[in-house]
Amino acid sequence: MKLHPILQKLTGGQEVVEVTGHPTGECLENPESRSPVIKQMIRDNQGQLRRYCEILVNSESTYPEELTTPVKDGDQIDTEVFFGGG
Repeated sequence: MKLHPILQKLTGGQEVVEVTGHPTGECLENPESRSPVIKQMIRDNQGQLRRYCEILVNSESTYPEELTTPVKDGDQIDTEVFFGGG
């Protein structure tokens, strides 16, 4: 799984982390277990993906099934975090 640069800061600078799981939600558990702050940043209190986050599988959006999209060995999973400001 390729982590967004904001999330990389929470994993000691790792850009890519090895993950296991079949739906995308299971795959997120590996980086979330490394840093509880990651889970707080990307999931709401009900465990759903926050509106400013997106999961891509093989460069394709998984919306609206971000946490239930099936993945298989060799798939590339990317995390995107969209923040605005000014």
